[in-house]
Amino acid sequence: MRITLQRFLAIILAGLSLATTIPVQAKAETDPTPVRVQLKWFHQFQFAGFYAAQAQGYFREAGLDVTLVEGGPHVSPTQEVLDGRADFGVGTSGLLITRSRGQPVVAVAAVFQHSPYILIARDDPEIVSPSDLEGRTIMVEPYSEELLAYLHRGGVDTGRVNMVEHTGNPLDVVDGDVVGMTAYLTTEPFFLARAGERYRVFDPKVAGIDFYGDTLFTTSDYAERNNGIVVSFREALVRGWTYAFNHQEEIIAVIEREYEPEFGRDFLRFEADNIRRLLIPDLIEIGYMNPARWISIAREFEAAGLMHGPVDIDAFMFQPAQPTDWRWLLYTALISGLVIALSAAVLFKLYTLNRALHSEVNSRRLLEAELRERALSDSVTGTLNRHGFLEAMAREMERAARQDAPLSLLELDLDNFKRINDTHGHAAGDRILALVGAVCRGETRGIDIVARIGGEEFMLALPDTDTGGAALVARRILDRLEASRPRLDDGTVVKVTASIGVATRMEGDSPDALMMRADHAMYEAKRAGRNRVSVAPSRD
Repeated sequence: MRITLQRFLAIILAGLSLATTIPVQAKAETDPTPVRVQLKWFHQFQFAGFYAAQAQGYFREAGLDVTLVEGGPHVSPTQEVLDGRADFGVGTSGLLITRSRGQPVVAVAAVFQHSPYILIARDDPEIVSPSDLEGRTIMVEPYSEELLAYLHRGGVDTGRVNMVEHTGNPLDVVDGDVVGMTAYLTTEPFFLARAGERYRVFDPKVAGIDFYGDTLFTTSDYAERNNGIVVSFREALVRGWTYAFNHQEEIIAVIEREYEPEFGRDFLRFEADNIRRLLIPDLIEIGYMNPARWISIAREFEAAGLMHGPVDIDAFMFQPAQPTDWRWLLYTALISGLVIALSAAVLFKLYTLNRALHSEVNSRRLLEAELRERALSDSVTGTLNRHGFLEAMAREMERAARQDAPLSLLELDLDNFKRINDTHGHAAGDRILALVGAVCRGETRGIDIVARIGGEEFMLALPDTDTGGAALVARRILDRLEASRPRLDDGTVVKVTASIGVATRMEGDSPDALMMRADHAMYEAKRAGRNRVSVAPSRD
């Protein structure tokens, strides 16, 4: 147990403090502090941690009477909080831009470690990259600043992209004048897949823009006046999200019963399965924020011309107060004399050392979490590595079995890759591998899993995709690779081809069995002449 100076003094003065602490505790139990939270969208699993904290009484235990206010496409959580109609809001990394305008927003917790924002475009052969959106019409919702930064990074002239108000209907991109839309990878893909529509996904993370997603925020004034409330709210919310992931079906039932969501249980499950990938609670503490990452995000916004001035990141990030009530120390010294004063000094030293040790333990724990995340990634391609893929694949297999949903696997092996390494060097080989990783991500959806599992071999897991759909994805990847024709540093233009095996989960399949069938199909493509797709036969 940590020994604090306040706790020591409270023990010494137990008789005096008892009369004051009991009424305060009773008041906290009978008269909790009202707190109003503006959500950024309609009630759905996106805010499951809030619902769980409410249902499990975590907010009430913290002395808070919390009201959750539904949002929507025409509600600005930032404005609601700045105007005092809400105490907290759920925003995006665009809060940095608001802060750069002189508005006193403060980030309290990054709930989503990775942003769900993507661009969805019509499956049109003339739209193969974000630059093809120039001269066309797309629907853009509020809080889409990171997508503007993504377009800027890709050299897109946003002045030539006709951006219109978002209708919220992803089917609008299938036909008509609108060819694309801003979207959440946890939401719109569900409705497009259910309608049987094909689409393209442009993901900012492919271009190296990996921002925080849903972020709890308040104002500087509220945080200063109610520091303890902010700390208590954040802790209760983290408990809520932890409970929500450990009791997913229970919280889905709570959402259906208490909040009357627009869409049913299948959608909420789809959303929950994908949100876990954004929070990565198994790797990073829920709510964790890294100052260096906020600085990097600010630089991306600045490069895109979206910032209005510099932002003090330390002031932008909420800091819990560490008060020391010296009046207690003085009061004790006057009553107890020199002996108590010396004891207090000794214990204060212990308290300081204890705080430092606690901070060091926290720092090490967070560092270990970040190192674990890096350990699951391939540094050359930016995709998952073999270990990360196996973990993700196991989860997808469980989900597919639970929901009786299709799951297909592609195994891709580059043709004659050793010749590139031997002739042009490993740096050239790494460049080709990075290209393949980018093509695979560009031809898949945000919910798909892309990994380099060793050497020139890649694995792609495609949830909710049957054999025919997986074969189409494989064919598109081969076409993109063959058309890429990268030019190496020595001026050589390289033709990149691959052999791809396709296998689809069958009842009773283990991850190893599915991967083995995809592997056999890939080698069949090799034997048939390379640069082709081979589909594994179903079991007899």
